[in-house]
Amino acid sequence: MLIHNQLPYPIDAFPLRIQRAAEELAKNVQVTDIIAGTSCLTALSIALSGLVDWRHPLSGQIRPCVLYQAIAAVSGDRKSSAETELCAPFYAHDIEVIEQQDHLDREYKRAYARWAALHKRVLGQYAKLAEAGELAEAEARLAAVEGQEPAKAIAHRLIYNDVTKRSMFEALNIDGKAMALLTDEGQTLLSSTVMRHYGFLNSAWDGKKLLPLDRAEHKHLIVRNPRLTISFMIQPDVLTDFFAKRGKLIHSSGFCARFLFSRSPSIQGCREPKFIESPEHILPFHTRLRELIATYDEMLQAGRVNRDVVEFDEKAQVLWLQIAGQVEFNFQPGQFLHDISDFGNKYMDIVGRIACLLHYFESDTPVTADGVRSRASAGGRISADTLSRAQEIAGWHLNEYKQLFSPPLQRTPEELDADSVYAYLYRAFHLRGIGQVLKNHVRQYCGVRNSARLHSALQILAGRQAIWVTPVLYEGSKKPKETIMLNLQYFSSIPIF
Repeated sequence: MLIHNQLPYPIDAFPLRIQRAAEELAKNVQVTDIIAGTSCLTALSIALSGLVDWRHPLSGQIRPCVLYQAIAAVSGDRKSSAETELCAPFYAHDIEVIEQQDHLDREYKRAYARWAALHKRVLGQYAKLAEAGELAEAEARLAAVEGQEPAKAIAHRLIYNDVTKRSMFEALNIDGKAMALLTDEGQTLLSSTVMRHYGFLNSAWDGKKLLPLDRAEHKHLIVRNPRLTISFMIQPDVLTDFFAKRGKLIHSSGFCARFLFSRSPSIQGCREPKFIESPEHILPFHTRLRELIATYDEMLQAGRVNRDVVEFDEKAQVLWLQIAGQVEFNFQPGQFLHDISDFGNKYMDIVGRIACLLHYFESDTPVTADGVRSRASAGGRISADTLSRAQEIAGWHLNEYKQLFSPPLQRTPEELDADSVYAYLYRAFHLRGIGQVLKNHVRQYCGVRNSARLHSALQILAGRQAIWVTPVLYEGSKKPKETIMLNLQYFSSIPIF
């Protein structure tokens, strides 16, 4: 299955330890680079969302690092096999936790029976003490016993495959609890009740501090500071059908814009049967995951989730401003983000999340359970190099979103003018090896003679990095003249036939 307008997944943008694990995963399980790369992002989000947040370099807000992902792939493309292999430490952790749950339940029943007997006896004494005029003593004894009621121990699983909204709230019952919703049955997940609560899922992605769930008889559950990772695979035709039926609703809610979408081409029929080699690079990846899981478990056992907060260093802050400026420019009519502004408005947040994940995974400095170290300095600061890597990964997913959700055949007049100018520049100058031309000459001969229209067209081409306009002082001229400079590399890569 060939997917048009799709670049290779930027595996090289990952730090070396993650990159090697992804490459080995793709080789051993025989999956696409897209499935291998997105599986790495899922693993990072699960392992780190409960341990670290990041500070927005402009607003100063504390932001979560969780990711939502949706991968369109046909059945049999081994996404679940890849995720099972890469996320093995999470599944091993959950198996151990579930096995412990039976023991915890038995301990709770015995403890509760002892407490109930004591509580019954104190209640029996309450009336006698009250009749004797010792009401304060009766209240004190009852309060003391009720304060000793044993709490039911809950197994703190990391990964869930099928939940309702209520069961999700119950799983997130501890302040700062993190969990992941993973499935290769995307159709089942999309039709489930939990995926109908877009507001709740949006708030969880946003990192809202309080999420209430109202219940019957005026009872309600409150989740504090949750961290939720979502990753599901869905067949392309099912995804298309889902958006045809409910696309308008979920787009208007901003739900889609929070997802990293991927389309994985099928390689079935091209996979060579072979014995799987012993993993070499996945093992260090697993070791790091186990370290992070152990740190998170220690915090849960201590009853307090104390997440680190990482910041960007000075060079990274400068780069952030540059990227944010480019993003803002691309919201203009005719630019790349104009028709996908919903995702564009989340783009920098997503870049920040990925940068946080890459940085903290490589820092090897998990937060301690007692939170002794300075939160701001833990693990150092995010570098410009890490931010650049995160932008490359997020940029690939941005292009996927554009291909999936950009309205077809709705090109603006400005874009059509830009295409006409580009075609003229390509044929009249690039093919002749000429790299610059006077702007007035182009206006006279390119077919777009109106100055305002030409200006808009040139802005669009500049946004595509095809050209730039600069004043040049020519010999014999008293004043500089506006000159269009061609990006020859761009023109060579985008030919006109």
